[in-house]
Amino acid sequence: MILKRGGPEHLMRGRTSTNGQLIICALIVLAFVVAGPHGAAASESITIAVMPFDFGGGGQWSGIDVGRQITSLVTDNLVNKGDFLVVERDLIDEIIGEQDFGASGRVDPSRAAEIGRLLGADALIFGSVTRFEFSSGGGISAFGFSLSSTSASVELSGRIVDTSQGVVRGSIASEGSASGLGIDIDDLNGISFNASQFQETALGEATVKAVDDFVGNAARAIDESAEDLLAAKERGELEGAVVAVIEQGVVLNIGADDGVRMQQRFRVYRLMEVEGLTDPVRIPVGVVQVISVDDGAAVAVFEQMTQPAQVGDRVGPE
Repeated sequence: MILKRGGPEHLMRGRTSTNGQLIICALIVLAFVVAGPHGAAASESITIAVMPFDFGGGGQWSGIDVGRQITSLVTDNLVNKGDFLVVERDLIDEIIGEQDFGASGRVDPSRAAEIGRLLGADALIFGSVTRFEFSSGGGISAFGFSLSSTSASVELSGRIVDTSQGVVRGSIASEGSASGLGIDIDDLNGISFNASQFQETALGEATVKAVDDFVGNAARAIDESAEDLLAAKERGELEGAVVAVIEQGVVLNIGADDGVRMQQRFRVYRLMEVEGLTDPVRIPVGVVQVISVDDGAAVAVFEQMTQPAQVGDRVGPE
């Protein structure tokens, strides 16, 4: 069943490419899959997006996108695991590509709020492939593949991040191991980890076990955090004001009690009344990152600045 959400308005902010807009409009119709056996209404459900898994294997795995393959398996398996919605993989790739969130090869968790707004997601799963290895014995060739006796081990880790406040709502760890038939690394080029040729090998079996364990733990963590995630969703985006200007930074009137966390980024802007306009215009001041948090206040330094900050300037999600 495909959930057709409202409109693509929330996906259009800050977009400059006409082609990109057309693609997003087309994808949004297929963007969300109902992932709960009870079919909860979209307005009462949590929406989850799985970010690309990090994998620093390199070496023998060069040319094989292990992180992307694991991401696809986790996303697919997360569907039907709980009363939440899962963002379609293609939409995530489109947003990350156009907004340059993954320019360094990794998606920065500190930008969770910005990514969440564009995807319409209440929480993001950031994962890593921490182990993906096998050792082989003697081998044979069959059906065009080089097979061998193998022992394999796969380990995954991850965090669930609230996009409204940037709070980590749960940590996830999983592992899988197996012994049996192996597969030559060269044969993995172009092979989906969903394919039987891979899953029937020891490495494939270990991967499936690790993914199943990861998804089960993630679903439980999401269910346990559901109340907090829904409350954050109801509160909406975190906003505040500059109450003092310091060297290279500002003091904000929002803090830990409001959900502010270390390294969180905020956009600073100034409201200006313009004759002939009903609503004030937002004048960009810059982008700050939080370096200190108290219960009711936070200190942030400028990463970007277009003009000097002033007391009374507003801050909101980047």
